Amino acid sequence: MKIERFAHYRALTISALLAAVLWCFACSFYSTAIGHCTSVSIKWEKGGVSPSELIRQQTYARQDGAGNQPEATLWETYPEQEIMASDKKKIKADIVAAFGDCGDIVSSMLTAGAYPARSDESGCAVSTGLAFSLWGSTNVIGMPVKVEGKQFYVRGIFEEEEPRLFLQAQADSEKLLSNMQLTFTGPGAGERASQYLSSAGFPAGRILDLTLFAWVLGMIFRLPAVILAIGILGRVIGHGKRLCRYPLLLAVYLLIAFGICAVLWFCIELPEFPSEFIPTMWSDFEFCGNLFKEQGINMVSWIAAGPVFRDMELWISSFMAVLLSVCASAFTAAAAMLVSIRSYKRMIFYCAAYTLTLCLISFKIASAHNMTFCKTMYLLPCLWICVDFLFYCLKETLAADAREGRILDEEKT
Repeated sequence: MKIERFAHYRALTISALLAAVLWCFACSFYSTAIGHCTSVSIKWEKGGVSPSELIRQQTYARQDGAGNQPEATLWETYPEQEIMASDKKKIKADIVAAFGDCGDIVSSMLTAGAYPARSDESGCAVSTGLAFSLWGSTNVIGMPVKVEGKQFYVRGIFEEEEPRLFLQAQADSEKLLSNMQLTFTGPGAGERASQYLSSAGFPAGRILDLTLFAWVLGMIFRLPAVILAIGILGRVIGHGKRLCRYPLLLAVYLLIAFGICAVLWFCIELPEFPSEFIPTMWSDFEFCGNLFKEQGINMVSWIAAGPVFRDMELWISSFMAVLLSVCASAFTAAAAMLVSIRSYKRMIFYCAAYTLTLCLISFKIASAHNMTFCKTMYLLPCLWICVDFLFYCLKETLAADAREGRILDEEKT
């Protein structure tokens, strides 16, 4: 008996620990991927927009009193460019020339300093991989570096193993940059991006709006929580069916079930479905099918056009988030089936142990990736533990009532 109990607790501990670890890492990749979905990407296979053209458009828009202008960032990647330090040491690295907010095109966490501002024509930001290759250290703020014969000074360092350097394009430059990021407030970002290009007189480009993709990714990331939620609802319905023969108990149970569902809704925190993708009639299944098909074709054509470093970060992070979430879901289901709460003390111990474990695991990841964990990860597993104990108490109460009823029947006879 003791051996079986020990094996049970060991399986429960291993399953719960693996579920928490995998879910935390899934959250890390999810945060990286979702950071790329907050703006609309525009890519020109031929041509583009120059910084001087963007400046003129923004100036004319202000003069004309045009409101709701998006935040725009132009950028271009120049691979395998030679970079030289002050001691003549050279290295080949990717150079990203941006005009606007560099933070809008990269998700890497800054370890020191800041990205060069749009007016900073002599500043740059380097990756930790580039800093180690050139100087053997990341303490390089203010160090000079030459790019194509022009000298820049390091303003910031960001976390990335690949050697990469960010700098600002000059405002009066007529050189075309083939990528643009547009950040809108409110729904309909993809359609508004197309309207913006037309009204600004910019050439039409390939537009990638990841609003729907972000929602799908958010749902997959919450898959362990969804599994627990379905399990809780299934148990609520199952126990309700058993009480159909006891009207008084059923009435009390319905109040308890309503409370459980209310807490469940608060804990699960599902992402809101984008309003621009909601059909006028939910029975219009053809609209939904065409919507997801169109989004899929758009992403495939975007990748086929030649992915850049930002695209690679997005797809790799999304794939890892999905993979780890699915694996975490399997271990979550296994741990949920093994949990058996029979006392208040055990319920409190399990909730405290899970929360403390999640905090310890997530602390290192959150500090390294500048991210926060959603309340679903903390609250829903604890809700499952509490509900398991609640159902145990209800089962014992019902069994006691049933035994008492049998005894009274025997006394009458």
